[in-house]
Amino acid sequence: MILCVDTTTSAAGITLVDLKAGKTHYHGFADLLEASETILKLIDGVLKTAKASPADLMGVMAIIGPGSFTGLRIGITVANQFAHQLNIPIAGLRTDEWWRYRTDERAFVHLQTMNRNEVYAERKIIPVAGLPTKKTKWLGDVTELQRVELPEKYEEILGLRSPEITWKLVAEDRPLARQKTYDLLEPWYGKEPTITKSKKTPAIR
Repeated sequence: MILCVDTTTSAAGITLVDLKAGKTHYHGFADLLEASETILKLIDGVLKTAKASPADLMGVMAIIGPGSFTGLRIGITVANQFAHQLNIPIAGLRTDEWWRYRTDERAFVHLQTMNRNEVYAERKIIPVAGLPTKKTKWLGDVTELQRVELPEKYEEILGLRSPEITWKLVAEDRPLARQKTYDLLEPWYGKEPTITKSKKTPAIR
């Protein structure tokens, strides 16, 4: 069984994929803002629904971003802990990669809100006002205000696959192999972190 963790998309939840039985079990977050308090209960709940225990897990998958800073930290920390404690393989995928498994469409752009005026698109962060204006199909997570500001010719893809079916496709397409050593997941926020020096002059004592 594969434990799949999503704490950042609009379909955030915990999915358990049983590849041998061809079954999936999904529990969504009632309130993603309370993920830090409920994620372990959610995992416990999905395991009980599947009549399984942590010992039955053969691997862990998680979305690494871009997305909410806090959400990504919570999900990735828990995923890493399960992989480390159970000594099982772990793998991460970007938010845009996960969304691509939700549809059979291939010619589209994934949009992910980053802040008030910017979105993640085509693997870079750009202003909503800077999106190309040509006819484009899209999917992803944007705010209601950003949705209104999208170019007129942007058409949202509907009829997406459910989260559990999406994770099943991911698990089938990306088999986890046991390794002697592995790197734990790190959140990816769509750009490399920048460090700026303070402009304040330190006081002389």
